[in-house]
Amino acid sequence: MKPTNYTNMSDQELKQYLLENKNNKEAFHAYLDRKQQQTKQVLIKVDELDNLNLDQQIELITERLQQKFNL
Repeated sequence: MKPTNYTNMSDQELKQYLLENKNNKEAFHAYLDRKQQQTKQVLIKVDELDNLNLDQQIELITERLQQKFNL
């Protein structure tokens, strides 16, 4: 059997393959490696919360999450 080339798969294809082959450790590691290489998006910097009270912090966090996920 020919080995699977995870590098040639799109992110969605690799994710789907992993969901269908949950015991495949090689696919799991390929997926994790790919995710770790992706740039992380910071939604809120810590210093943005410094001067806000708890209600304001929750409001800011909610707003940013809604923007990110188009809610």
